Amino acid sequence: MVQYLIRKISVYSTVGYFYLRRMIKQHPALRKKWTYDKEAGIAFERFIKDVPSDKVFVHVSLSAVRSFTPDPDAYNYLRNLLQDRFSLVVSQAFTPKVRNTKVFNPEREIPAYGAFARQFFRDSQFRNHDPCYSVMARGACNFQKGDLSFSPEGIFRQMADQNFYCLNIGLDFVTCSLIHLVEYEQQVPYLGFYDDEYIIREKGRDILLSYPIHANRPAYSVKGFVWWNRIRLKRDLAKTGIVRTHNAGGVLLYAFSMRELYHFVKEKVKADPYYLIKW
Repeated sequence: MVQYLIRKISVYSTVGYFYLRRMIKQHPALRKKWTYDKEAGIAFERFIKDVPSDKVFVHVSLSAVRSFTPDPDAYNYLRNLLQDRFSLVVSQAFTPKVRNTKVFNPEREIPAYGAFARQFFRDSQFRNHDPCYSVMARGACNFQKGDLSFSPEGIFRQMADQNFYCLNIGLDFVTCSLIHLVEYEQQVPYLGFYDDEYIIREKGRDILLSYPIHANRPAYSVKGFVWWNRIRLKRDLAKTGIVRTHNAGGVLLYAFSMRELYHFVKEKVKADPYYLIKW
């Protein structure tokens, strides 16, 4: 009982911290208004040029990209920049509502998270058939539509093995969906894992298949979410040199090896299954 209460206090204090940050960012009077800064744009394009890989997985705050270009269409600017620099660009295309509908149409289901992902959806040339955790890609891609995202041979493991680089553009904390792969592989105790059946609907055909899904255990979640300790993760990754922070006119930028991130987080979680959520 005492341990349960300690966990709940920790979770609620964490949620309170991040909700406060979100409220400050979203309040019209307090929201950061990014405007074009020529020097920031030069620094950003140098940052992109110096990424030591031609394959990237991206997490983006599209509003922050407005600092780098006078073009009112920040997405168009960023898409062209990434497309010209990298042979393959990959983004998450997660669709959690499919848990309820049980039907996934990869050609029609718009990603739930992020303005960049919702627009990249139109330009992507590939999307796998993982109903809730799909990814999409543009460029020279050797993924298969039947590949799961978080299976031992799935797309995130392939990206780690091929040493993709993850780009964080305009985000306060280190972010990479690859971390979910470690949670799956290590079967972390704060998540429940099970198989569920979904209809994959594509080109007028319906196929019923079973897919692995995870659910947050109530003792470790608030309103259905488990909150990672992103502050400690960022600090620990900085200590190892895996992640270095770049600053372009106040916009934070990170570029890091997905292979190195995978092995770092895997060792941490093997030593302490609660590492990602412990505060």
